[in-house]
Amino acid sequence: MAGLGPLLASLAAIDIAAFTERLKRNAVLYAFAMVFLLTAYVLAVAALAVYLGQMWGLPVALLVVAGGALVLAFVMLVWIAMENRAEERRRREAAAANSSKALMVTAALSALPLVLKSRPLLLASVAAGLGFLLMRNMGSASSQTDDPAE
Repeated sequence: MAGLGPLLASLAAIDIAAFTERLKRNAVLYAFAMVFLLTAYVLAVAALAVYLGQMWGLPVALLVVAGGALVLAFVMLVWIAMENRAEERRRREAAAANSSKALMVTAALSALPLVLKSRPLLLASVAAGLGFLLMRNMGSASSQTDDPAE
């Protein structure tokens, strides 16, 4: 057992060294790929401007290309704003659901000593809990058997 510690430490060091080496290599390769992609994008936009310049004249062609880029940027900004609003709404709904659950648990825990002291309330709460579980299980079972797709 004593020899296992140094072996695991050296194995972890090899994995960390391999990971950092792979990370460096991938960063360099992704940087080169990004340079080539940006070059291709710039050349495609320039080719579009030259093509449109032959048809409509250079100033109009550059205005059309700039307008297209502006419209695409606006569409992306609207899309980002809509996604941010939806994410904020989901976050608020989750927080509200969590707070209402916490409130219900707190109310149940504060009523627990009263229920435990009173035998009729204890029996009624146990019966209500069992009834809830039975109805919940029956509801899920009936929804599985009443499936029109089968």
